[in-house]
Amino acid sequence: MEAGRKPIIIIEHCEDGLSPWIILEYRHASIIYGRENLLFTNIPRKYHKILAKYGRVEEESIIDLVNNGVIPASQVIILDPKAREELKYTHLLEAKYVVVGGILGDYPPRGRTWEFITSKMPPTVKAFHIGEGQYSIDGTVYYVHYLWSNKDLEGYQYIDGLKIETDYGEVYLPYRYPVVNGKPLLADGLEYYLKYRKIRDDIWSELASLQ
Repeated sequence: MEAGRKPIIIIEHCEDGLSPWIILEYRHASIIYGRENLLFTNIPRKYHKILAKYGRVEEESIIDLVNNGVIPASQVIILDPKAREELKYTHLLEAKYVVVGGILGDYPPRGRTWEFITSKMPPTVKAFHIGEGQYSIDGTVYYVHYLWSNKDLEGYQYIDGLKIETDYGEVYLPYRYPVVNGKPLLADGLEYYLKYRKIRDDIWSELASLQ
């Protein structure tokens, strides 16, 4: 099977609001994968203007879009840590849409992708995991990007757990991060946010222009 257009990544928003942290991850996902290849679903209308800069935006949930036949179940796969089978390049070739949970991680994981998304989909929708570690949203998008671009995981690297030094102590992120050019891949501006409890000025200006 030959590679065609890469699948659209659907980020199903599962948080109550749009926190600075999740905005930074959504923004980074767009930088990694391309705005034209990203679709945010289950987005309250008040957030559409902000997120439209980073991808297409849909108020309906991917669950409703699939169950109502707007998006065929046969074209969708879900990335779910509880899935039994690991994601392969061939699965990306067969899918038009790859669903990622827009969920900020808990440690230990609580299986919220299964609870909020997979369990509510038709049983014909296939789910796959991407290893034993718990990735950030943008880290998951990078994994898909890497697998699609390289057709396998040869050369792929990651670390489990990351420490960020701040003026008020150490912040430990107990998640799995891709390593790119020798460094853990964090959302642009996230380390600054963790250190100073605010969004970096250039990103804030970008967001403010979208209000």
